[in-house]
Amino acid sequence: MQSHWKLFGVLPFMFLAACDNNPNNMVTPTHTQQSAASSTPTGKQPNYVVVSQYSYPPFATRAADGSLIGMDMDLLNEIAKKQGFTLTFLPHDMTGLLENLDEGRADIVATGVNITPERLEKYEFSKPYLEGNWVALLNRDKVKVESWSELKNKPIAVQENSLSQTQLHATEITNQSVLVKTVYLGLTAVNKGEAVALYDVDSVLHTYFKDNPAYYTVTDEKSGKIPFGFVMKKGNTELKAKLDKGIDDIRADGTYQKIIDKWYPKANTVTK
Repeated sequence: MQSHWKLFGVLPFMFLAACDNNPNNMVTPTHTQQSAASSTPTGKQPNYVVVSQYSYPPFATRAADGSLIGMDMDLLNEIAKKQGFTLTFLPHDMTGLLENLDEGRADIVATGVNITPERLEKYEFSKPYLEGNWVALLNRDKVKVESWSELKNKPIAVQENSLSQTQLHATEITNQSVLVKTVYLGLTAVNKGEAVALYDVDSVLHTYFKDNPAYYTVTDEKSGKIPFGFVMKKGNTELKAKLDKGIDDIRADGTYQKIIDKWYPKANTVTK
C-alpha cells in the first residue's frame, strides 16, 4: 500500500523478527521524522511509512534527538532520492514488527531483516543488500572457548521473539536459552555471568565488540550466511521494483559502499 498518512513521526527506540498483532508495540512518537529526501516535499511524490526496530545497530538505533538513524535509514534515504519518493520512519519493538505490513500500518519494515524461505512465502523482499554470519559473543574475562561445540548446553542469551531465537533453537547447541528483550540486555547478561554467550548475527554484535578487546566471537559454522533485505507486503511488486532499482543505483555510484563503510566497515557486502 502506498501511504497517505498524515506524518505523525518517529522517535524513541529498539528492532527484528517474529511478531504479534498488537499496535501498542509502536513506540509513541515525540516528533516527526521524514527522510532527507522528503525535507521539501512536492506533494506529488509518494510517501512510504517505514517501521523499524529501534535498538538494533548498525541497522538502526536512536539519535540523541530521538530520531532513527543507522545503516538501513541511510540506505533507504538514498534510494528514495534516486527513485523519487519520500519516507516516514516509525520506531517499533521486536514483537509484532512484520505484522505492521499485514495490518496496513507500514509499507516497509527495515533494520536487518533476515531473508528466509518461510518469510519469502509470506512477504515481498528487496534484493539482499548485506550478508551476515551467526555468531556467539563472549567475554574473555568470564569464559574462554575456541569452538562452537564447546558451548554445548551452556546458557546462551538471545533476543526473544526473534529469528535469532529460532535459529539458536534449531542448532540444538543448548537447552538453556536466556531470553532477553534487546541485544544490549543480552550483553548485560553475559557481563553478569547469567549467560556465557550472546547469540546473533555478526553485523549486529560487531557494534559491541569492535572497540572492546574483552569481547570475542565464535562462529556458528553449521548455520551458514544469512542475507538481509527490506520487507514489504506480499504482492507489492511496484515498491519492490523501486527498492531493487535503487539498490542497484546506489551501488553503481558508490553511495552504497560509503554507507556500509560508515556503519560496518568489515561487512559481507552483496554485489549483485
